[in-house]
Amino acid sequence: MNKLRVIFAGTPVFAVSSLKALTIRKDIEIVAVYTQPDRPAGRGRKLKPSPVKVFAEECSLKVNTPIDLKSTEARNQIAELKPDLLIVVAYGLLLPQAIIDIPIAAINVHASLLPRWRGAAPIQRAIMAGDTSSGISIMKIVEKLDAGPVLLKKVHVMKENETSRTLHEVLATLGSVGLNEVIDKFLSNTLTEQVQDEGLVTYAKKITAIDQQIDWTKPSCEIERKIRALSPKPGAKAILKGLDLKIISANEGILNAGNKVCGEVFRSAADELSVVTGDSSIVINSLQLSGKNPMMTKAFLNGHKDLF
Repeated sequence: MNKLRVIFAGTPVFAVSSLKALTIRKDIEIVAVYTQPDRPAGRGRKLKPSPVKVFAEECSLKVNTPIDLKSTEARNQIAELKPDLLIVVAYGLLLPQAIIDIPIAAINVHASLLPRWRGAAPIQRAIMAGDTSSGISIMKIVEKLDAGPVLLKKVHVMKENETSRTLHEVLATLGSVGLNEVIDKFLSNTLTEQVQDEGLVTYAKKITAIDQQIDWTKPSCEIERKIRALSPKPGAKAILKGLDLKIISANEGILNAGNKVCGEVFRSAADELSVVTGDSSIVINSLQLSGKNPMMTKAFLNGHKDLF
């Protein structure tokens, strides 16, 4: 039996779980891995390869890093590989129709229950919105963003303390499991499709610097969700007592903060660091000063006794 010829396209850590699952299968051949070009990173701004590139090279897989896929050259390069299946997981580049049409099928693993949260930041937006469930969807790729018919969904019930890190890990694993199921169905010709309901579409816009800023006039529950959604990276930001910091973890505080105003910082009798919100307060558990490592609030307070 001929092996299924697969091209894999992905970039961040989230995509590595799916690529790893593919390398274990004996019935497919990964003919190439596509990922974003090396990017400057860290204080030295040295070029750093993507997590997918690092893993692919460890597995001795062929790696291509085009800036985009719009050129005739890019299309011809993919066509010459004669893929049966093109698998995309958080690649970061849109595929032109000319590329989508090359394999028998082009599919995408997306970190939401489509049609909810199409777009760049489904994990963060789901937590911010207070969703009680999340999951992964595997869909056929079309030119319109995340709009193709869904082949499979896997649901994850959100925990009360879910952060972007914990949800990322769960959904990456779910994605790899779901991908294996879809490939099995593809090989047995038993795939079914579910057209997305356009009336239920929501978009998960990319997280911006504005999204990171905490608005203390908002309710505590909304602020607490934002902190979890952006933890540990890129982090929810605030300036407290003139200090620029990221709040890594927090919980909702007392219902009545007295006569204090929104954004006011106070140290409670229990030696907690709290900030007044629109309806109560937020208790900060851990934080990170600009240019420093994350720390627990107790250590922070010990080092800033003059301010608090």
